Amino acid sequence: MPLSLIRILDARGASRLALSPDGGTLYYVSDLTGTVQLWSVPVGGGVPRRLSYEADRVGAYSLSPDGTRIAYGADEGGDERWALWVMNADGGDARRVSTQVDRIHHVIDWTADGRGVLVFANLRDERFFDLHEFPSQGGTPKLRFRHDGTGFGAAVLDGGRVVVTTNRSRGDLNHFLLVERDGSTKQLTPDTPTAMHQSAHAFEDGILALSDRGRDLPAIARLGLDGSFRMVVAPDRAVDDLAVAGTQVAYATNVDGRSEVHLLSGGKDTTVAGLPPGDLATDLIGDSLAVAADGTVAVAWARFDAPSAVYVAAPGSPAKLLVPPQMAGLGPEGLPEEELVSWKSFDGRTIPGFLLRPRGAPKGARPTVVQVHGGPEGQARPLWNPLTVALVAAGFNVLQPNVRGSSGYGRAYMSLDDVRLRMDSVRDLDAAAAWLAGSGVAPADRIGVIGGSYGGFMTLAAITFCADRKWAAAVDIVGIASFATFFARTASWRRPLRAAEYGDPEKDADFLQSISPLNFIDRIEAPLMVIHGANDPRVPVQEAEQIVSTLRSRGREVEYLRYEDEGHGLAKAKNRADAWPKVVRFFEKHMGPAA
Repeated sequence: MPLSLIRILDARGASRLALSPDGGTLYYVSDLTGTVQLWSVPVGGGVPRRLSYEADRVGAYSLSPDGTRIAYGADEGGDERWALWVMNADGGDARRVSTQVDRIHHVIDWTADGRGVLVFANLRDERFFDLHEFPSQGGTPKLRFRHDGTGFGAAVLDGGRVVVTTNRSRGDLNHFLLVERDGSTKQLTPDTPTAMHQSAHAFEDGILALSDRGRDLPAIARLGLDGSFRMVVAPDRAVDDLAVAGTQVAYATNVDGRSEVHLLSGGKDTTVAGLPPGDLATDLIGDSLAVAADGTVAVAWARFDAPSAVYVAAPGSPAKLLVPPQMAGLGPEGLPEEELVSWKSFDGRTIPGFLLRPRGAPKGARPTVVQVHGGPEGQARPLWNPLTVALVAAGFNVLQPNVRGSSGYGRAYMSLDDVRLRMDSVRDLDAAAAWLAGSGVAPADRIGVIGGSYGGFMTLAAITFCADRKWAAAVDIVGIASFATFFARTASWRRPLRAAEYGDPEKDADFLQSISPLNFIDRIEAPLMVIHGANDPRVPVQEAEQIVSTLRSRGREVEYLRYEDEGHGLAKAKNRADAWPKVVRFFEKHMGPAA
């Protein structure tokens, strides 16, 4: 293995931030030791301290109101059956609070008095997540809100009241409910107009939240407990992260996939200075943005050419680097340089994306890998990805498209691939390959495709339904091969959410069969590699097994990497160190040496 690849895999970053109530301590997670663990460091500078040890990996976490304790989730082998743990803020006295090992516990927040931890858990029924209050010292949890659906957000108010975010389908059909201490509820957001409401935070005598009510792009709104509503910050770009502490409000706007961070304090809105070009280190589990009551702002900051770092800005001062990325001795040579690009798709719509090239390399045609994000509501952004960096370091270009259905461009764009429009997004990939060849970025016969999760489905769909493109090679990571088997086996709580996006497995069965790559496997000509975790609860490993076995039964060669201690993706450094070099060699084998 080339030395540069070893170092790429050893580089580490930090994300999922929290600040102590006094703003003096930063908390974050890092996989510096090979798995994601909790760490802390004084904001004024000092030696970072590892806090969690018992956990295979740490999920969501929350600081108690007085800053003395931390509640966090931990799973085993990537199974996403998060258990609830509580420990002291210095890492001492860690103990497991939840007792049902076959259930999922999503840590939300502490109660205002610090005696309990609010958790969405599917204790009653595996399909549904109710809000429970777990005594922080252990004991029987109290049901606070029963909900036959999913809901992963809540804002704690005074007097034992909680504002809960409930999802009916995806983010464009959700509501805020005020839950009183006695269990009575009041809906704070109307059924019409249809709107997204999320990221609720207690603020003055109401809440601040992200909402796109009456808009295509999400903005910051203030909702009163009487049902009143008004926009507070409504720029001409998406607001996609929000943090609140007392009267201090930090938020980030999405500028073509890059981020701009603001502090709203005392009625004055200022841009946080001192950040290099980049993006919030977005994480589906935790926060990339934190603010303290004194106006201190912490930002987990990502770039294509470095793992995520943490910057902290004191009130009125530019951001300073507090937790630097661990670069493992990497220099700038061969790391990605980015270019924001776009191309026309089949219907004339402009599709954006990022083109990554080896730094300093001539801009002539070179083998190019199209890397498709998951979601589908995700967005390709300037984030460090060891696999991406390894491909670029090997001399490949990497194109990261934001096909229709991606987030960050408004609700209308995100809805362009819903249900029976699904294959339009696949045609966007075909148009991307045509643009790469037509513009001289890549030779037409040396274009590959790779993707994880929903991006894995897109990869399989591209080589199945756009086989005339003659893709040089493809890598499917935890992707869907058949929607029928996916819906039959995915975790029960996920089915309603995925049905709203992909189609109803019963009403739309014929359509879903018509877009399932497994049903058209004889069209696949591209060499294929499949990667999957045995414990994946989202896209069960059978999706990989069936496409691999079917191809092999037809005498086709397919490389298959199965990891017994992983779930939805490769979370462990040792498994990435095994898989990613094999992926690079696979593309080199079938697309020719790029360097």
